[in-house]
Amino acid sequence: MAKSVKASPKKAARRTATKSVSKKSAKKVVAKTAKKAVAKTAKKATKAPLKRAPLKKAAVKKSAKAAPKKAVNKTAKRSSPASAKPSGKTFLIIYHAPMDAMAQTSEMSPEQQAAGMALWQAWAEKVGSKLLDMGAPLMNGKRLAAQAEPTPSTRDVSGYSVLSAEDWDDVMSLLEGHPHISGWHPEATIEIHESMPLPGM
Repeated sequence: MAKSVKASPKKAARRTATKSVSKKSAKKVVAKTAKKAVAKTAKKATKAPLKRAPLKKAAVKKSAKAAPKKAVNKTAKRSSPASAKPSGKTFLIIYHAPMDAMAQTSEMSPEQQAAGMALWQAWAEKVGSKLLDMGAPLMNGKRLAAQAEPTPSTRDVSGYSVLSAEDWDDVMSLLEGHPHISGWHPEATIEIHESMPLPGM
């Protein structure tokens, strides 16, 4: 009995020492784990801005490149001759030709029709921006009068165009070499009218 009493204090001391050691080791493990977690979080926080930074630089580069292009486009639009409105008076060009002559053109071969259109295209390119409206062929005209039924027109109007010119001399120069009076039909003629502004407009 005396031996067991003497040994019990030693066992108790050993148990106490073991418990204190385990507590210390547990604290060390917790401290290490906490340090690792903090280090990982810090690394992630430092890496995130570095990944986003190139995107911001790329966006700045794109905007810097796009700015000169926009400026060039705006300048081109302002200086484009097509966008500038021609100054001067407006003239209505009326083309006359017998209806049988117009019927003959519809019977032409595709090659003949293409050759005729090439002449009109060349004239339009020569006139340039002063050609406000190329117009179109006209047919099946009707004549209206007060208290009367519509009757077929006898004016032989075959088409129209709209030109802008400074004066009559200018419009005559624009009509030089016009394909409608190039000799395709002896009775083909051109009639010209100057448009007048409406009062109060």
